[in-house]
Amino acid sequence: MNIINLFKKNRKCRKNYFLILFLFISSCQINPATGVNEVTLISNEEERLIGKDEHLKIIKQYGGEYKNVKLQNYINSIGIFLVSTSELPNLKFTFTLLDTPIVNAFALPGGYIYITRGLLSICQNEAQLAGVLAHEIGHVTARHAANRYTKSVGIGVLNNILNVISKNKIISSVINQSSGLYLLSYSRKQEYEADKLSVRYMTRAGFEPKEMSNFLKIMEEYSVLQNKIIGRDNKNSRSDLLLTHPSSSKRVLQVINESKTKSVSNPIVAKEIFLKKIDGLNFGEKIEEGIIKNGHFFHPKLKISFKLTKKFYFINTSKNLLGVSDDGAKVIFDIDNKTIRIDKLRDYLEQWSSSSELNKYKEFSVNGLKAAEAILKINSKDIKILVIRNNSILYRFMLISGNKKNFNNYNEELSETLRSFNIKNTEFIEKLLPNKIKIISVNANDTIDSLHKKQSIQKKYSKDIFILINNIKDRPKPGQKVKVIVNN
Repeated sequence: MNIINLFKKNRKCRKNYFLILFLFISSCQINPATGVNEVTLISNEEERLIGKDEHLKIIKQYGGEYKNVKLQNYINSIGIFLVSTSELPNLKFTFTLLDTPIVNAFALPGGYIYITRGLLSICQNEAQLAGVLAHEIGHVTARHAANRYTKSVGIGVLNNILNVISKNKIISSVINQSSGLYLLSYSRKQEYEADKLSVRYMTRAGFEPKEMSNFLKIMEEYSVLQNKIIGRDNKNSRSDLLLTHPSSSKRVLQVINESKTKSVSNPIVAKEIFLKKIDGLNFGEKIEEGIIKNGHFFHPKLKISFKLTKKFYFINTSKNLLGVSDDGAKVIFDIDNKTIRIDKLRDYLEQWSSSSELNKYKEFSVNGLKAAEAILKINSKDIKILVIRNNSILYRFMLISGNKKNFNNYNEELSETLRSFNIKNTEFIEKLLPNKIKIISVNANDTIDSLHKKQSIQKKYSKDIFILINNIKDRPKPGQKVKVIVNN
């Protein structure tokens, strides 16, 4: 039975169908950015209210706003200039710099645009920053959020109609799968439209649009480095920005070459101006969440510090401090600050590990604090667990390795970490500073090796990070400005 016959035999669905058809036709309007006649179920005012309602939630979710008036004014000036070249020059936009090391940018309906300080640390010049902002402006002017909502609602309503018409579960399943695939392809189409619009706005504003492609190349390298650090497969893992913005550097370059917008004779790149603006930008995790400085981990709220093992690269997450080695071994540090009713540390380790077979168990003291450790073997992997008690707080370390020889070496290094564990006084904690980007001039004798060694971050991958944030491959030239990450 075909769909037409099904409609003929179902009066209720026929009535609903014509009601929906009338609703869609009455909502049809010209998209100001693309010039296409589209159906949109959300008005401009509703978009603004949605964006306003979600704005504070986004700020809270991403660690708050980065408090730097000069830098925020700089971003505002570029954003507003780009908006003035768009099809909606009178729409009020809000540009927000988020205080997070995550590298990302996104837009909410109604003109709310967000970039992270992590993204600023990767950018090389003003044109690249303008490219990011222009892309997000394009999402707003093309009303992509409204279009996506309309499409999802429309397909959802159509699914309901067809499901009522047909009780065939196989047909219903195919309909639902097709809807998902269509929405996915539509999202990619939106990204392509935003790329085209960003080229248009950048060119009108006088920026070099090819810097968009250059920025995406850097992002692709950033994604590779991220995966290298945590041991993931590059084929299956991408950074936050590339996951939400699937355009490749080659595709953007193709968009630029195909653009009918008149090219700029002397385009703006503005590298030195940009570097001057981000001089002093915080880098990495917020200080209250703990910082890694000169091979040590400091946590102001917990008032603790300890030395990090050199064979691991440590990642500070919201739940724990995770160290990863080249061979996949892991060191995990976290705390248990719940009410501790277990007096004996051995009993606590047995409860924590869910095992009563603690090998090589021993108790000892670490800088005046009671501590205990033991070794387990689970699924052919050696696991060392240890705990340090400070009143009602238990600081916990775990070492996991499947390689017996390496486990012994890592075990020795972890013991060194334990001996360095210390409770810091308030005066010391108050003097702690976050890692920052500092712009320096290259001297005649400077090399990539000598420059990256000036950084206060972990030595492991320090060179890779220096090369990435500066997009530098060869020996830098004397007088050239470069970013280094310092803590002073």
